[in-house]
Amino acid sequence: MEFFTNLPQKIKDSLQKTKDRLVDESYNSKFEFSANDHDATIGFFVKRGFSRQSAEDTAYIILQQAKIDSVPVGEILDQLTYSNPAQLSELVSTILNANRYKSSRLGVRNTRKVKDSVSRNIVE
Repeated sequence: MEFFTNLPQKIKDSLQKTKDRLVDESYNSKFEFSANDHDATIGFFVKRGFSRQSAEDTAYIILQQAKIDSVPVGEILDQLTYSNPAQLSELVSTILNANRYKSSRLGVRNTRKVKDSVSRNIVE
């Protein structure tokens, strides 16, 4: 939203300058990936039941981290190939949590099974 006024502009204090810098500069790191790595990573997750959007988001994070760590994406996908769906889900949530604010962590809900009958020890 833009406001027009005849008044002079306010001088920004250090807090406002920091806010502006964080908004303007955060998450603007650009990464370039090969099309083959990008498509292979997305295809890997789509093949394992991820929706297209979640596969793209997860693939981007994995590609980004692989680029930072200088690890070939193929090696990561090879290691993930042998994981079962539960392990893959746990790993993906761990990866996503590493790239999120601490106040918005992802978790897994454990649903506890309730027994229909109650078992008790009766002592006479």
